[in-house]
Amino acid sequence: MKKKFNEGFTLIELVIIMVILGVLAAVAVPRLGSSIDSSEEAAEEAVIGNLRSALEVYAMDQVVENSSKSYPPYPFNALDAKSRTKLTNTSWMYDLVTDTSGTISHIRNDSDTIRWTYNSTTGEIF
Repeated sequence: MKKKFNEGFTLIELVIIMVILGVLAAVAVPRLGSSIDSSEEAAEEAVIGNLRSALEVYAMDQVVENSSKSYPPYPFNALDAKSRTKLTNTSWMYDLVTDTSGTISHIRNDSDTIRWTYNSTTGEIF
C-alpha cells in the first residue's frame, strides 16, 4: 500500500498567505493610528466641554452666594473633587500665565501637547 503525503500546505501556498497578510496589515495599521488620534481628540473635547459646563455652574453658584458672577483662577477648582483628582493625576495640567489667564494642556499618548487658553475673568476656554 502506498501512503499519501498530500496533507498540509505547499510552500507556494504559505508564501501567498504571507503576502496577503502583509497587504492587510499595511492597510490596517494606518487606519488604526488615525482612529486612535480621533478618539483622543474626542476625549479631549469631552473633557473641555465638561470643564466649560463646570465653570458655568461655579459662576452661577457665585451669583447666588455673592451676587456677582465670577470664575475660579484655577479652572479645575470648578470640578467636583473626584473629577479634579482624576484629571490632575493624569496628563492634564494648568499653567498660570497672568493673574487672569493661563494655559490648560493635555499630553497625548504620542507625547504631543495640546493647549487651550483659559480666561478667569470671562470663564472662556479657547
